[in-house]
Amino acid sequence: MTKLDRMIAELCPDGVEQKFLGEVAQYSSARISANEMTAENYIGVDNLLSDKGGKGLSGYVPESGMLTRYEPNDILIGNIRPYLKKIWLSDCVGGTNGDVLVIHITVDNLLAEYLYYVLSSDRFFVYATQYSKGGKMPRGSKDANMRYPIPLPPLPIQQEIVRILDNFTELAAELAAELAAELAARKKQYEYYRNSLLLFNSQPVNVERERERERERERERERDEPKFGK
Repeated sequence: MTKLDRMIAELCPDGVEQKFLGEVAQYSSARISANEMTAENYIGVDNLLSDKGGKGLSGYVPESGMLTRYEPNDILIGNIRPYLKKIWLSDCVGGTNGDVLVIHITVDNLLAEYLYYVLSSDRFFVYATQYSKGGKMPRGSKDANMRYPIPLPPLPIQQEIVRILDNFTELAAELAAELAAELAARKKQYEYYRNSLLLFNSQPVNVERERERERERERERERDEPKFGK
Protein backbone atom coordinates (compact mmCIF):
# COMPACT_ATOMS: atom_id res chain seq x y z
CA MET A 1 0.00 0.00 0.00
CA THR A 2 1.39 3.39 -1.00
CA LYS A 3 1.46 6.49 1.18
CA LEU A 4 -1.40 7.92 -0.84
CA ASP A 5 -3.46 4.75 -0.41
CA ARG A 6 -2.92 4.89 3.36
CA MET A 7 -3.95 8.56 3.47
CA ILE A 8 -7.12 7.87 1.49
CA ALA A 9 -8.01 4.93 3.73
CA GLU A 10 -7.43 7.04 6.83
CA LEU A 11 -8.95 10.36 5.76
CA CYS A 12 -11.67 9.14 3.38
CA PRO A 13 -13.05 5.92 4.89
CA ASP A 14 -16.38 6.48 3.14
CA GLY A 15 -14.85 7.46 -0.20
CA VAL A 16 -13.80 10.75 -1.77
CA GLU A 17 -16.38 13.52 -1.95
CA GLN A 18 -17.43 14.65 -5.43
CA LYS A 19 -18.41 18.19 -6.37
CA PHE A 20 -19.38 19.83 -9.63
CA LEU A 21 -16.87 22.38 -10.87
CA GLY A 22 -19.51 25.07 -10.46
CA GLU A 23 -19.74 24.28 -6.74
CA VAL A 24 -16.06 25.02 -6.10
CA ALA A 25 -15.20 27.60 -8.77
CA GLN A 26 -16.66 30.23 -11.08
CA TYR A 27 -15.77 32.07 -14.24
CA SER A 28 -13.98 35.32 -13.52
CA SER A 29 -16.20 38.38 -13.82
CA ALA A 30 -13.44 40.83 -12.90
CA ARG A 31 -12.24 43.30 -15.51
CA ILE A 32 -8.89 44.83 -16.38
CA SER A 33 -7.92 47.64 -18.74
CA ALA A 34 -6.13 46.89 -21.99
CA ASN A 35 -3.66 49.61 -20.96
CA GLU A 36 -2.20 47.15 -18.46
CA MET A 37 -1.56 44.48 -21.07
CA THR A 38 1.82 43.36 -22.41
CA ALA A 39 2.93 40.44 -24.58
CA GLU A 40 3.65 38.58 -21.34
CA ASN A 41 0.33 38.95 -19.52
CA TYR A 42 -2.21 39.12 -22.35
CA ILE A 43 -3.58 35.65 -23.05
CA GLY A 44 -5.50 34.68 -26.16
CA VAL A 45 -6.14 31.29 -27.70
CA ASP A 46 -3.21 31.88 -30.05
CA ASN A 47 -0.58 32.06 -27.30
CA LEU A 48 -2.06 29.30 -25.19
CA LEU A 49 -0.05 26.29 -26.27
CA SER A 50 -1.60 23.01 -27.37
CA ASP A 51 -1.28 19.74 -25.46
CA LYS A 52 -1.08 21.43 -22.04
CA GLY A 53 2.04 23.35 -23.00
CA GLY A 54 1.19 26.45 -20.96
CA LYS A 55 1.48 29.82 -22.66
CA GLY A 56 3.87 31.82 -24.79
CA LEU A 57 4.27 35.49 -25.65
CA SER A 58 1.33 37.05 -27.42
CA GLY A 59 1.86 38.37 -30.92
CA TYR A 60 -1.12 40.67 -30.44
CA VAL A 61 -1.85 43.01 -27.54
CA PRO A 62 -5.10 45.01 -27.44
CA GLU A 63 -4.65 48.75 -27.00
CA SER A 64 -8.09 49.77 -25.75
CA GLY A 65 -11.14 48.45 -23.95
CA MET A 66 -11.72 46.23 -20.95
CA LEU A 67 -10.77 42.58 -20.72
CA THR A 68 -11.47 39.62 -18.47
CA ARG A 69 -9.04 39.78 -15.56
CA TYR A 70 -7.18 36.77 -14.21
CA GLU A 71 -5.23 36.42 -10.97
CA PRO A 72 -2.42 34.14 -9.79
CA ASN A 73 -3.73 30.57 -9.33
CA ASP A 74 -6.61 31.10 -11.75
CA ILE A 75 -6.82 28.43 -14.45
CA LEU A 76 -7.09 29.57 -18.07
CA ILE A 77 -8.54 27.20 -20.67
CA GLY A 78 -8.83 27.77 -24.41
CA ASN A 79 -12.52 27.41 -25.28
CA ILE A 80 -12.06 27.23 -29.06
CA ARG A 81 -11.44 23.66 -30.27
CA PRO A 82 -11.11 22.19 -26.76
CA TYR A 83 -9.53 19.05 -28.22
CA LEU A 84 -6.33 21.11 -28.57
CA LYS A 85 -5.96 20.88 -24.76
CA LYS A 86 -4.90 24.46 -24.10
CA ILE A 87 -4.62 25.15 -20.38
CA TRP A 88 -2.43 27.23 -18.08
CA LEU A 89 -2.18 27.77 -14.31
CA SER A 90 -1.65 31.49 -13.90
CA ASP A 91 1.28 32.89 -11.95
CA CYS A 92 0.52 36.59 -12.50
CA VAL A 93 -2.19 39.19 -13.04
CA GLY A 94 -3.33 39.74 -16.61
CA GLY A 95 -6.19 39.82 -19.05
CA THR A 96 -7.81 37.71 -21.71
CA ASN A 97 -10.72 37.67 -24.14
CA GLY A 98 -13.95 35.75 -24.47
CA ASP A 99 -12.30 32.80 -26.19
CA VAL A 100 -10.40 31.90 -23.02
CA LEU A 101 -12.14 30.71 -19.86
CA VAL A 102 -10.82 32.01 -16.54
CA ILE A 103 -11.68 29.61 -13.73
CA HIS A 104 -11.42 31.14 -10.25
CA ILE A 105 -11.63 28.94 -7.14
CA THR A 106 -14.31 30.01 -4.65
CA VAL A 107 -13.68 27.61 -1.75
CA ASP A 108 -10.88 27.26 0.79
CA ASN A 109 -10.51 23.47 0.64
CA LEU A 110 -9.31 23.22 -2.95
CA LEU A 111 -5.72 23.71 -4.11
CA ALA A 112 -5.25 25.50 -7.42
CA GLU A 113 -2.49 23.07 -8.41
CA TYR A 114 -4.76 20.11 -7.68
CA LEU A 115 -7.65 21.56 -9.70
CA TYR A 116 -5.23 22.31 -12.52
CA TYR A 117 -4.20 18.64 -12.66
CA VAL A 118 -7.85 17.55 -12.64
CA LEU A 119 -8.76 19.91 -15.48
CA SER A 120 -5.64 19.18 -17.50
CA SER A 121 -6.52 15.50 -17.65
CA ASP A 122 -7.47 13.99 -21.01
CA ARG A 123 -10.76 13.00 -19.43
CA PHE A 124 -11.78 16.63 -18.99
CA PHE A 125 -10.86 17.59 -22.55
CA VAL A 126 -12.80 14.62 -23.94
CA TYR A 127 -15.78 15.80 -21.87
CA ALA A 128 -15.39 19.39 -23.06
CA THR A 129 -15.08 18.26 -26.67
CA GLN A 130 -18.24 16.16 -26.42
CA TYR A 131 -20.25 19.22 -25.36
CA SER A 132 -18.64 21.62 -27.84
CA LYS A 133 -20.65 23.03 -30.74
CA GLY A 134 -19.64 24.40 -34.11
CA GLY A 135 -18.09 23.27 -37.38
CA LYS A 136 -14.50 24.20 -38.14
CA MET A 137 -14.05 26.12 -34.88
CA PRO A 138 -16.12 24.32 -32.22
CA ARG A 139 -16.60 26.18 -28.97
CA GLY A 140 -16.86 24.46 -25.60
CA SER A 141 -19.99 24.77 -23.46
CA LYS A 142 -19.43 26.98 -20.41
CA ASP A 143 -22.48 25.50 -18.70
CA ALA A 144 -21.39 21.92 -19.32
CA ASN A 145 -17.92 22.66 -18.00
CA MET A 146 -19.39 23.77 -14.70
CA ARG A 147 -21.13 20.39 -14.40
CA TYR A 148 -17.85 18.51 -14.67
CA PRO A 149 -17.35 16.33 -11.55
CA ILE A 150 -14.37 17.18 -9.35
CA PRO A 151 -13.08 14.68 -6.76
CA LEU A 152 -12.53 16.71 -3.59
CA PRO A 153 -10.38 14.84 -1.06
CA PRO A 154 -9.03 16.56 2.07
CA LEU A 155 -6.20 19.04 1.56
CA PRO A 156 -3.41 16.68 2.73
CA ILE A 157 -4.40 14.20 0.00
CA GLN A 158 -4.56 16.98 -2.60
CA GLN A 159 -1.07 18.07 -1.55
CA GLU A 160 0.27 14.54 -1.89
CA ILE A 161 -1.30 14.12 -5.34
CA VAL A 162 0.20 17.43 -6.46
CA ARG A 163 3.61 16.38 -5.10
CA ILE A 164 3.49 13.09 -7.02
CA LEU A 165 2.33 14.68 -10.26
CA ASP A 166 4.86 17.53 -9.96
CA ASN A 167 7.62 14.93 -9.69
CA PHE A 168 6.35 13.13 -12.77
CA THR A 169 6.09 16.42 -14.67
CA GLU A 170 9.66 17.34 -13.75
CA LEU A 171 10.89 13.88 -14.73
CA ALA A 172 9.07 14.06 -18.06
CA ALA A 173 10.65 17.46 -18.78
CA GLU A 174 14.10 16.10 -17.95
CA LEU A 175 13.57 13.10 -20.22
CA ALA A 176 12.34 15.33 -23.03
CA ALA A 177 15.44 17.53 -22.70
CA GLU A 178 17.71 14.48 -22.66
CA LEU A 179 15.97 13.01 -25.68
CA ALA A 180 16.26 16.31 -27.54
CA ALA A 181 19.99 16.48 -26.78
CA GLU A 182 20.44 12.85 -27.80
CA LEU A 183 18.53 13.45 -31.03
CA ALA A 184 20.68 16.49 -31.85
CA ALA A 185 23.85 14.45 -31.23
CA ARG A 186 22.57 11.62 -33.41
CA LYS A 187 21.75 14.06 -36.22
CA LYS A 188 25.32 15.43 -36.12
CA GLN A 189 26.65 11.89 -36.12
CA TYR A 190 24.42 11.01 -39.06
CA GLU A 191 25.60 14.04 -41.06
CA TYR A 192 29.23 13.19 -40.36
CA TYR A 193 28.92 9.56 -41.43
CA ARG A 194 26.73 10.41 -44.40
CA ASN A 195 29.28 12.89 -45.71
CA SER A 196 32.21 10.59 -44.95
CA LEU A 197 30.66 7.52 -46.52
CA LEU A 198 29.70 9.32 -49.70
CA LEU A 199 33.29 10.46 -50.24
CA PHE A 200 34.44 6.81 -50.52
CA ASN A 201 37.90 7.82 -49.24
CA SER A 202 38.43 10.11 -52.24
CA GLN A 203 40.67 13.14 -52.08
CA PRO A 204 39.29 16.65 -52.58
CA VAL A 205 39.24 17.68 -56.24
CA ASN A 206 41.58 20.48 -57.33
CA VAL A 207 39.58 22.12 -60.09
CA GLU A 208 42.39 24.20 -61.58
CA ARG A 209 44.73 21.20 -61.71
CA GLU A 210 42.10 19.14 -63.48
CA ARG A 211 41.55 21.91 -66.02
CA GLU A 212 45.31 22.12 -66.76
CA ARG A 213 45.48 18.35 -67.19
CA GLU A 214 42.58 18.53 -69.64
CA ARG A 215 44.33 21.27 -71.65
CA GLU A 216 47.52 19.17 -71.72
CA ARG A 217 45.59 16.16 -73.00
CA GLU A 218 44.05 18.37 -75.70
CA ARG A 219 47.48 19.56 -76.83
CA GLU A 220 48.72 15.96 -77.00
CA ARG A 221 45.75 14.97 -79.13
CA GLU A 222 46.50 17.85 -81.51
CA ARG A 223 50.15 16.75 -81.86
CA ASP A 224 49.15 13.16 -82.53
CA GLU A 225 46.58 13.98 -85.22
CA PRO A 226 47.84 13.20 -88.78
CA LYS A 227 48.69 16.25 -90.89
CA PHE A 228 47.14 16.12 -94.38
CA GLY A 229 48.01 18.24 -97.44
CA LYS A 230 51.75 18.45 -96.77
